[in-house]
Amino acid sequence: MRAEPDASPPSTIGPVEASITRYTDTESRIHAFARFDAEQALLLDAALAVTGASGPLARAPIAVKDIFDTAGVPTERGSDLYAGRVPDRDADVVRNLRAAGAVIVGKTVTAELAMLHPGPTRNPWDLSRTSGGSSMGSAAAVAAGVVPLAIGSQTNGSVIRPAAYCGVVGFKPTFGRLPRDGMLVTSPTLDQVGGFARSVRDVAVLTAAMAGEASERWWSGDTTAPKLAALRTGDWEHADDAARQRFQADVDLLAAAGGPIEWPAPPLALEQAPQLLRTIMLFEQSRALAGEMRGREDLISEVTRRNLAEGAAIPDDVYRRALDERRRLVEIFAAWAARYDAILTPAATGEAPTPETTGDPRFATRWSLVGAPAITVPSGLGPHRLPLGLQLVGAPGDDRRLLAAAAWCEARIPPIGVPLL
Repeated sequence: MRAEPDASPPSTIGPVEASITRYTDTESRIHAFARFDAEQALLLDAALAVTGASGPLARAPIAVKDIFDTAGVPTERGSDLYAGRVPDRDADVVRNLRAAGAVIVGKTVTAELAMLHPGPTRNPWDLSRTSGGSSMGSAAAVAAGVVPLAIGSQTNGSVIRPAAYCGVVGFKPTFGRLPRDGMLVTSPTLDQVGGFARSVRDVAVLTAAMAGEASERWWSGDTTAPKLAALRTGDWEHADDAARQRFQADVDLLAAAGGPIEWPAPPLALEQAPQLLRTIMLFEQSRALAGEMRGREDLISEVTRRNLAEGAAIPDDVYRRALDERRRLVEIFAAWAARYDAILTPAATGEAPTPETTGDPRFATRWSLVGAPAITVPSGLGPHRLPLGLQLVGAPGDDRRLLAAAAWCEARIPPIGVPLL
């Protein structure tokens, strides 16, 4: 399935109607949504039109990952454990989006409990491939043009990786910048809210709205060439040849465009990150879900049961030491990264794999552990004509600076087109 530029004529229907039409045309193939309520979306859109909604997302159709509560609408978290669960209030980020004028059109598929076991979603670029996990439905819905914006979440690589696989922009802000009330949180130290869009500017506007803040808090529009660092971490050998070549080509392109790029050695302590993240994540997830699972283990997939059993076997003192080491790494990384506007790394090991897996998150792991802001920008197609992505990472707290750097890079990387569906 090859991508071509979108040459369709401009639409005369509203964005919500266009979203419904696109959903009807694509959903039977990509399975991005756990539920989609066209009738309710049209009613909300009509009400906003009557009141003259003028918020930053006025009448914009938005999809919400099905781990975020939506009042009166099932939020089943990709698991039979929560079948039929209907919350009575919105998650904070959903409430903030509604206040910004957005129309929530549906809930997107998540991997089971936002972990590893894949949902049914397929990659719009190639239906034989995964769209990544765990925010698989949100990334696919944006890539397929069903919605311009979608909410996701990340514990390890669940925004960065699906964005890369689907050829869209995915942004995970600094840990704690976005509220998690009303979101399924199974790893309090790592779970973060994120979002998907077709451009850096749009994801900045989405993020500001999720935070309940003015866009200017996140978006500067600065066109100054950023100071960039290019990194080959200890996971470089796990990237395939196409991903390595694409990364080097991106760095060369940005350097030629005037972006001063260094190749510094990253802090050696960061090489501990994968094991530390796994220890913290599995320990916290196993305890967060123990009560829900007790006596109902048959409702959970085998892969999830294995991971939770591994987490349950981690001693308390090992977990506490991992938390202490994480705090040390946050300080080390923050001091080291502050000298750069953004750090460049691959976003994934290569193109999207086949759908029995959600893909390898390793190129996001370090930055998730230290709570750093990270964003994926589409940066070309691989040998199977599937998207590849460039990841930019900032120092914790430097979200606005990172978004400006990402926008500068985005403007200099040729667009990849859209999937044919």
